[in-house]
Amino acid sequence: MVGKRPLSVGEAFYVLAYMGADIAFMPFLVLLLPRRVASIGVAAGGEHLLALLVLAGGITASLDNIAAGQISDRAMTRRGNRRRAIAGGLACLFASYGVLAFSYSPPVLALGVIAFQIAVNLLLGPIGPLIADYIPDERKGNIAGFLNCGVPVANGSVAVIAWAAPVDGSTGFAFTIALVAACVLPLLVFWPFGSPLKPQPAPMPVGGDAGGRTPLLLRNLALAWWARFLLQLGAALLTNYLYPYIAFVMQRPMAASRLTADTAVGWLSLWAALAACCGAVAFGRLSDMLADRRSLMIGSALLAALALTGFATAPGWWMLAVAYALFHLAQAAFFSVEAAFVAEIITSSRKKGRWLGYMNLANTLPAILITLLAMQASHQNVLGSAMHLVLLVCASACIIAAGLCFAMRDHLGFDGLVPDTAGRYN
Repeated sequence: MVGKRPLSVGEAFYVLAYMGADIAFMPFLVLLLPRRVASIGVAAGGEHLLALLVLAGGITASLDNIAAGQISDRAMTRRGNRRRAIAGGLACLFASYGVLAFSYSPPVLALGVIAFQIAVNLLLGPIGPLIADYIPDERKGNIAGFLNCGVPVANGSVAVIAWAAPVDGSTGFAFTIALVAACVLPLLVFWPFGSPLKPQPAPMPVGGDAGGRTPLLLRNLALAWWARFLLQLGAALLTNYLYPYIAFVMQRPMAASRLTADTAVGWLSLWAALAACCGAVAFGRLSDMLADRRSLMIGSALLAALALTGFATAPGWWMLAVAYALFHLAQAAFFSVEAAFVAEIITSSRKKGRWLGYMNLANTLPAILITLLAMQASHQNVLGSAMHLVLLVCASACIIAAGLCFAMRDHLGFDGLVPDTAGRYN
């Protein structure tokens, strides 16, 4: 049963630090990097350079998050916590921001972006597993809901940073890293956690033994990975290419609207952020009250499919706005419940960071895939016109994700397993 308090002091420090890690990368990708590319004035085309930098950063993040998770696992084994690993990631992030603040040529900027992606994953790598290390199963959904408010809050921080540093320069980078430090340092200074959770013996499945459960463990994680991957396709599409799509539909289907593309994107982003926070917290908390989290995962995936279909076929602005907000609510709900589901599975594993690093590939690979497709479509000048079809394909992917969630085995974790000589379930 979920406790009466939404968050304890220690849990609040954890959520704040996680939001700080989100603030570390979101303003950079949305504001600081595009603005720096524009200020450099690349003769060959700033948009192409920006796409290449984002692509290189995504590939770096995909590989580095696994390594960062393994590093934090070693720190956990040696010292009993991930405190120094988090501090090391924060220090590396400070250094990378120092490089980026004074990167005024494409080669230096490219190196800075790669260094930044390594640093931000060295921070995220040890922070992510804390939910499995210290948060009881009956509160994992609640905490995961608050953690998934991090991206909407980080999006909101873009406006604050743009106000504090309205033009390109070192001020924007300094202000951003100061916000990150203000969020992460309370966790490091006070470190409210005691000993990690101890494994609780789990009942054996009917007709099976401990060794026989290992394939089912990996099956659960694999299904969760693919479900997240499929949901992230639509999220990556609308996150990175909302503006060109809105600009396209304003030319024809919604040309009579008084809104400009900038105004429309601003309002859509605001309502989407509010809806995402509500969906993440409400569904995460509700999942702690249910015996089976899969029902909420299935429902939110189907709701995301409905929202993407509505967004692709919307006849007017109101329908477009409702569908966009509904999609963000649904995806935030899904990611919160799925994160709690995965955290339950790996709670007793000694390599939580590694497992979450593999799971993070389901977040980064869709962004890489969508970026490659968009670059190809941009070369052929069909990005706007093809978005309707791509949105419907992403809606179909959400339906497939719901089917994968239905195939999962609930409450099947590492708890109570005895490792074999190779330690394969770890």
